[in-house]
Parts: sequence; structure tokens; C-alpha cells
Amino acid sequence: MQRQDVLAFTRAFYAASPTFRRAQVRVRVMLPAIMFLFWAFVTLTSGFSWFATAIYFGVALLWFLIYPSRYVRSVEKYSEKMIDEGSHGKSFGAYELTLSESGLHSTGPSGTSTFHWSAVDRATLTDSYLFIFLNGPIGYPIPIKDIGSEAARDAEAYIESHRATEPEQDAAEEPQP
Repeated sequence: MQRQDVLAFTRAFYAASPTFRRAQVRVRVMLPAIMFLFWAFVTLTSGFSWFATAIYFGVALLWFLIYPSRYVRSVEKYSEKMIDEGSHGKSFGAYELTLSESGLHSTGPSGTSTFHWSAVDRATLTDSYLFIFLNGPIGYPIPIKDIGSEAARDAEAYIESHRATEPEQDAAEEPQP
């Protein structure tokens, strides 16, 4: 696992995150809504003006169209800074990931880990990566070039079949009468 793999994993995590998407929509719509309120206030107090309308709605439209990509870039830059300033470098290197009936077993530069299938949130296959998402923003970005596309498809199917069959456990089970 290298720096670019971790960044690709982070991008995939945010792309699928409902919280990230809600924040992106909220920020995307907020300025146009404020610009509309300012335009309405100026129009009510000073009368209609094509110039004011063009300025307020032009700014709102530009923000609405341009800001989403800017927002994504700012989150990516923040992620890069977090990776560069932390001790992530200790976890870069070769990993061996084993899939078994009981879960995932990983051996890498920072030690060994074992995760039951209940800890696996999902597996996502892209053109370049097989992403294995665990609980939260933790997981394994596996480059397709390292394992081959057929092995990646088989691994994704295996993970999804085992993840789906993992029994759900309620934290607060009610006693049976």
C-alpha cells in the first residue's frame, strides 16, 4: 500500500459518504440562496435593476456550477496534508491480505490484523482498485494491477457473499417470554 492508494481509498470513501454529499449540497446551495435573498432585498428597497439581477444571479450560478469541484479538491488537499503530516508512512509497504471463512487477515509493515466479516462494510471494484471498506473510513485499497482483474472480481464476490451471510447481532436483545 502506497500513498496514492490511500488517497484513492479516501476519495472512494468520500464519494460514497452520505454525510459528505449532504455537506457538499448544503454548501453548494447556501450562497445562491443568500444571493437570492440579497437580490430580493435590493429589489424591494431600490426597485428592479437588470444590473443587480445579473450580478446576484451570475454569482449564484457560477458558485452553483463551479463550487462542487472546488469542494472536492479542497477535501482531497486536506486528506493529502493529513497523510503527509501523520505517521501514515509507517503503514506504507507490502501487505498480505487473506480472505477466509472467518473474515479478513492482514499482515503488513505495521503488524497483523484480523477482522470478522461483521467488520466489513462493503467491497467496491473500480477500474483501478478493489476497495474493502471496514467500519468507518478504514480499509484496504488493493490495486488491480497487483492482483489482476479476474482475482479482484472473484475477491469482491467472495467478500460480498460472506459479508451478506454474517449474522446480525442486536446489542440489546429482548428476552423471550
